[in-house]
Amino acid sequence: MLRWMMPYCCMCLMVFPMLGCGPASDRLPVSGAVTLKGVPIDDGIIEFSSATSRTGAPISKGKYDISADQGLPPGVYKVVITAGDGKTPADSPDGLPGPTGANIVSKDRIPPEYGSNSKQEVTVSKKGPNKFDFAIP
Repeated sequence: MLRWMMPYCCMCLMVFPMLGCGPASDRLPVSGAVTLKGVPIDDGIIEFSSATSRTGAPISKGKYDISADQGLPPGVYKVVITAGDGKTPADSPDGLPGPTGANIVSKDRIPPEYGSNSKQEVTVSKKGPNKFDFAIP
């Protein structure tokens, strides 16, 4: 009985590793730099979105990096960038919110054409390198 099972066992040992752990991901890494009036953005967020996919990353010292496991499938994406000024409350032009004056959400420094009303688009492709820099005036 063991004699006829040996070829099947060997075949399984050769075939199963070729199957892998699931389908290959079509997500691609995305990276780049973001400046505002020529100065790297110290702290912000960049978001890429389409009808079928969405991801984002923090911007730190003017750079962002999205690894392939969190990346984007090939396609065209709308880009939205935000970066608060860290001192002006978003809901009040002059006053500090709350009794302590703690500022949690601040006024966005990014102009609407790169932020809330962004028309910025990028095309992510398998050919890469999918490095997108944004010089915000």
